[in-house]
Amino acid sequence: MATLKRSVSTVMLLFLLAITPTVSADYLSLTGAETAPNIAEFAFEGEYLLLTLEISIDDAHHFWPALKGHENLNRLVAEADKHSNINVRVETENGVHDPVDLRVTAATRSPRYSPFAGKIDPRTGRKLPSMPQDKQVLQVYSRYYLGSAEKITVIPPLDQAGFSAATIGFISSHGAMPVNNYAYLSRSVTWRINRQDPWQTQVINPRIQRQLRFPLHSYLYIQPREIRHEIIFRPRDMATWSGNSFDARLTLDDPLKSQLRTEAQAFLQSRTPLAVDQKVIEPQATEVTFLKLTSTGFLPLEDNESIPMGALLMGYRARFPVEGLPQNVEVDWDLFSPFEERVPSLIQDPAGPFPTQLTPSIPTLAWQNFLTSYDEPSVSPVTLDTQRLTLSGKGLGALVAFAVLGVCIFRFRNTRNHVMTLATPALGIILSVSLAMQSSLAIPLPAPASPDSERFSEIIYSLLSELPDAYLEQESTVFEHSLSQLVSGQALKTTRDALDPIFRPLTITGDRGYVSEISHLRIEALEQTSSGPRQTYRALCTWQARNEGPFWGHSDRKLLDIRAMLDLEEHEGTWKIAGFTPITMRKSVEPQRAWRQDTQPANRPTETGSTANATPSQ
Repeated sequence: MATLKRSVSTVMLLFLLAITPTVSADYLSLTGAETAPNIAEFAFEGEYLLLTLEISIDDAHHFWPALKGHENLNRLVAEADKHSNINVRVETENGVHDPVDLRVTAATRSPRYSPFAGKIDPRTGRKLPSMPQDKQVLQVYSRYYLGSAEKITVIPPLDQAGFSAATIGFISSHGAMPVNNYAYLSRSVTWRINRQDPWQTQVINPRIQRQLRFPLHSYLYIQPREIRHEIIFRPRDMATWSGNSFDARLTLDDPLKSQLRTEAQAFLQSRTPLAVDQKVIEPQATEVTFLKLTSTGFLPLEDNESIPMGALLMGYRARFPVEGLPQNVEVDWDLFSPFEERVPSLIQDPAGPFPTQLTPSIPTLAWQNFLTSYDEPSVSPVTLDTQRLTLSGKGLGALVAFAVLGVCIFRFRNTRNHVMTLATPALGIILSVSLAMQSSLAIPLPAPASPDSERFSEIIYSLLSELPDAYLEQESTVFEHSLSQLVSGQALKTTRDALDPIFRPLTITGDRGYVSEISHLRIEALEQTSSGPRQTYRALCTWQARNEGPFWGHSDRKLLDIRAMLDLEEHEGTWKIAGFTPITMRKSVEPQRAWRQDTQPANRPTETGSTANATPSQ
C-alpha cells in the first residue's frame, strides 16, 4: 500500500509538472528548498570550503545573535561585517574551524528556478511555498581552511529542540562537480570528501544526493528520418574499459581533448551495435562531445573552458539514417561500469520518452513500434486558391441528369414513341453516373482576390506548417527538393539562410532542434506587389513557434515569438515563399491563449514537427 501511495504521488507530481509553463531543465528539485528565505551554497575547492549565504533580513539575528534587530539593510550589513565569525559551525576530524576570511554585503537575491513554487501539492492538498517576496538580502562570503580533512560537518543555527532556527535551503559542489541538489538544512549535514575522485564525494544522508547519481547513460532517439544513439560516460569508464590509468586531478587541455576524442571514437564504433528490423546497420556519422554536469542537466563545455578530469563527462553520438519509422530497434549493450551495476537509459519516439535501465541480466535496449495513429511527415505544395469554383463529380452528375431528364420530358411530352421516351432518360442517367465517378471540376473565377481576404491566413499558415516537415529531412538533396515545393526556386538559397535559425533552432545543449508546432498567426499588414500570371504579395506576420530538441538526455522545449516579412508568390494555383525577412525572434514568457477548437490543427502528429493545414484565429 505504501508503494502504491508513493507511485500515485509521483504520477501526480509529474502531472503537475506537465501543466506548468514550458520547462528547460531536466533535473528538477522536488524538495522546494530553493524557495527557502535563506540559501547556503557550499563549494569544496582544494583544501578550502567556500560558503556563500543569502540571509533574509528577518533571520539575520539567528546568524549573529548579538546583532541588534532593525529593518534597515545597510545598518544590518555594517554591524554584521564587524563580526569575524558567524553562527555556523564547521567541524572536521581535526576539530572546529573558524573562517579565515568573512565578508558581508547587501545584495539582490539570485534568481532560482522552481517549477512547483506556489502551487498545490497533490500529495497533501496544501499550497507549496512561493519564492521569497523580499529581494534584498545580506550576502556572506566566508572561507574555511580544511587541510586534508575527508569528513566535514556543518551545523547551522539551532533552536532549543536541536533543529535549525531558520529555514535554510542548501546546495553543494566539489570543484566543478555538483554533489547534491537543493535540500533543507534542518539539522547538521556531513560530507565525505573523495579528493582522488570528486564524483565519489557525497553527503552522508541517503535522502540528500545529486539527482544524477550514475555517470553512465544511454539514450535512444527514434525519429522519422533518423535514429540517434547517445552514450554519456566518464573518462574513468573509458580508462577502465581500455585498461588505461586515470588521474581525476589532471586538467583537460586541447592535446588531451584530441587524444580522448580519437580513443573514444575508435573504441565505441565497434561496440553497442544497433539493429533496425533485425538488421545491423552502420552509423552514417559519429561524434564525441565534452560535457559537464550542472544542477539542471548535461551541458557542453565552452571552447576554452578548463575542467578537471574527475568532473569531465564525455558524450558519444551515432546517427543512423532511416526512410521512416521502423518496426523495431535493438541495441546490444556490454559497456558496464565496475562502480555501478545498472545503466539508466531512455528511449524517445514521437509518442514521448520512456525511461528504462540496462543491467547485465537485461543488456538489450529494445524499441517496438506500437504507434497506431502515426503518419509519416511529408511535404505537400500549398495549392489553396479561393478564386476557383470547385464542383464535385456527384454534384455535376446530378446537374446533368436533371437537365437531360427535363429536356426529355419537354421534347417527348406528346410523342407515342415509347422506345425513345425510355432510351433518352436512360442515356441521361448513364451520363450522370459516369460524370459522378470522375474527379472534381475547378472553374476559375475572373474576379481577383482582395489583399485583405482571410484566405491569406490559410495560405501563410499552411506554408509555415509545412516547413518543419521539410526540415526533418537529413539528406541535402531530399531536403532541397522538399523545400523547393514551398520556396520559390529563384530565392531558394537566400530564403533558406533566413529560415534556418527559426526552423533549425539552437538548443541549450548547442545542438539543432526542430519546430513542433506553429500557432497564433496574425497578419499585421498585407499588400499586393504585382499582378498577372504570377501574383505576388507581401505580408508582415507574427506567430508563435514551439521548439524542441532532445539531446544528451536534455529535453529542451521553448516557445518563441516570431515577427517576419513574407513575400508570397502565386502561379497556377500554387503558393510559395519568394522572400523571408526575419525581424524579431524572442522567447515567450508563457504560452498565448489557446486557439478555438475549430481552428486547432487536426489529426497530424505535432511531435514529429508537422501540423495540419488549419485556419488560424484572427
